[in-house]
Amino acid sequence: MRDVKNERLLVVAPHPDDEVIGCAGLISKIKAGGGKVFVLFLTIGATKDFSRKGASSISEREAEIVKVVKFLKIDDYEIAYRGNEYHLRLDAHGQQPIINLVERTSRISIEKIKPTIVTFPSLYSYNQDHQLVAQATHAALRPAEPTTKHFVPTVLAYEMPMDEWSLNQQSVPNFFVPLTSVEMKRKTDAMSLYTSQMRPSPNPRSLEILTSLARLRGAHVGHEFAEAYYSYREIV
Repeated sequence: MRDVKNERLLVVAPHPDDEVIGCAGLISKIKAGGGKVFVLFLTIGATKDFSRKGASSISEREAEIVKVVKFLKIDDYEIAYRGNEYHLRLDAHGQQPIINLVERTSRISIEKIKPTIVTFPSLYSYNQDHQLVAQATHAALRPAEPTTKHFVPTVLAYEMPMDEWSLNQQSVPNFFVPLTSVEMKRKTDAMSLYTSQMRPSPNPRSLEILTSLARLRGAHVGHEFAEAYYSYREIV
């Protein structure tokens, strides 16, 4: 199994909770091994939704982020765009601003924190923000000689339970992170801190479905639980 002791992980998350659903297991492994983890949240907004409460506010979402960051011992994070001008509307603003953020202008950009692993959402998501962020981050990670630009050796896209609801042609995950039962509980405990986003089963944002997906991915690699990713680059 890969040694994550000296890894520096940058997670690009279109919205708060994407980093937990997609990467909480990987985050926990890297932190336990002494590595560093950074999360770039692209948007946060007040939204109406199909929860029992029916809505969530910006202040509510920010308070949840603070709890999750502390719980997972994330080293630093940044929220790029606040407000409904951007939230669920990133496609209206285009890729270039996101490319710049990820590449160099964010406080935790690639050029500033020099990550060894970058993860971003799957292009197969139905969500327009996820698709835009996937395209922009992939562009920001384009190959270049290390003398002029920091080169990230591992590039991964994380998955969400609803990614199969897609009009895009699906690929098969090809990078797996096995999780122990303790690490799986840490993932669900972190998700539980996003109170505004929790839903009852069989909603894809329920703890039961999150656990079921991890069991399925674990079965693919001979473990009880796992997170699955799409590997776009891996240098050993």
